[in-house]
Amino acid sequence: MFNLDLGSTGAAGPFLAWSAIGTRDGTVPARSFYIRDGGNKTPYDASTGFVMDIDALKTGWQHSEGAVGVAPSWKWNESVSQMMGKPGDDWKKGFSVPCATGGGAVATWEQAGASAWQSLEALAPLLGQRPDAKSLPMVRLQEAKFVQFTKGSTVVPILEIVKWVDRPDCLKDGVAAGIATEPTPAPVAAPAAAPAAAVITDAEF
Repeated sequence: MFNLDLGSTGAAGPFLAWSAIGTRDGTVPARSFYIRDGGNKTPYDASTGFVMDIDALKTGWQHSEGAVGVAPSWKWNESVSQMMGKPGDDWKKGFSVPCATGGGAVATWEQAGASAWQSLEALAPLLGQRPDAKSLPMVRLQEAKFVQFTKGSTVVPILEIVKWVDRPDCLKDGVAAGIATEPTPAPVAAPAAAPAAAVITDAEF
């Protein structure tokens, strides 16, 4: 059972993000995911599926001044099964989860705001159907849903679980990922072979 309470310092890049209206520089269209790595933004086709490491999922609150180049502040919940109270008026619900995006690459979906949070809300009941404690969900973008609020609106990425999969190597740590965690011991030289015994034939008598 995966217990996720939706309610009541960020990860290192690259980052996966959802853009409801498209990026200001025009590199990412509206209603699509993209990967941000440093100053580069690359559209990402989420219809093919990506794997979410829900064991590393963090939920919490984000505060951003909106200044370019200034990272937002986060207050993370101690557990995804318990949501803390809102720290202040300008804080938004958000989350962080490492994702295997294909070809051995990993990007962290770390985002706050209505569109991202409602995406997680819609996915939560499906995460509760986790078949065992080791499987991870491969999800894909099913649709982009327009949502109207009393003030304003947004577009929410609705995800569906394609299947539950074994943890990809790129989401493993240390030995499990085939990475040596101890120095490789120096090879031990093999002892010199003993000289071959002389072969005596009848001609030598």
